[in-house]
Amino acid sequence: MIRRRTPPPPAPMTALALSLVLCLLQLAAHVHAGGTYSHTIPYGKEECMLIRVPKDQVHIVSASFDCLDTKIATDPIRVALYNASEKKIWSSDYGDAEGSFHERGTGKHWLCLENGLTYEQKKKEAGETVPPRNKVTRTIGFSLRVKKSATGAVAEALKAGAGGVENVEDTTQRLMELVEDLNDNFEDLEDHMTYMKMREGVHRTLHEETFSKVVLWNILEIIAVVVVTFGQVLNVWWILSKRRNSYY
Repeated sequence: MIRRRTPPPPAPMTALALSLVLCLLQLAAHVHAGGTYSHTIPYGKEECMLIRVPKDQVHIVSASFDCLDTKIATDPIRVALYNASEKKIWSSDYGDAEGSFHERGTGKHWLCLENGLTYEQKKKEAGETVPPRNKVTRTIGFSLRVKKSATGAVAEALKAGAGGVENVEDTTQRLMELVEDLNDNFEDLEDHMTYMKMREGVHRTLHEETFSKVVLWNILEIIAVVVVTFGQVLNVWWILSKRRNSYY
């Protein structure tokens, strides 16, 4: 009697981990909130935006910024993120023209954009002065996203159904962290392309305004040349007619 060997059934924990990864990838791709904005801030001001993060589960608050004014010094610019306890958890350095962050947390957060509010005080303490050319209004473009942390959801699901298999849990946790990092990098690249489009729009508007002024100036020059030429013709005609009358 010949017995046929049947392939061993797939490990249930491996199938569970793969299904969890796929489901959470779909969840992380669709359940999030965010947007891209540009804001103009006068010098000596700091303006903050409230970010409402759910309290029941850890979420990822990610953002990036870029100064859209390319011909203005970025020394007084600083961007900071504060948590629900109003504690600063991330901040850029003075003068950074662009930057990004990815922080995990729950509850309310504040994203603050500063244009020289504490920069001038810091300079005074160091015995320096801020040149007048730096005391200008600046436009900052920034993107903001709030999404669920897939790594936290994976850990909870594996603890509930894995029966304490640490190898699968650690591997899946690491895999989800890599996926989140890759997704964040793609979002930063997308934000950078958006800022380039914003900057292109600002430059296009400036170019159109300059072109309109040049065209208007050329039209005024042509009108002035025509008027002067017509006046010279009338002057010559008047001189010739006066000489002709003097002969008689």
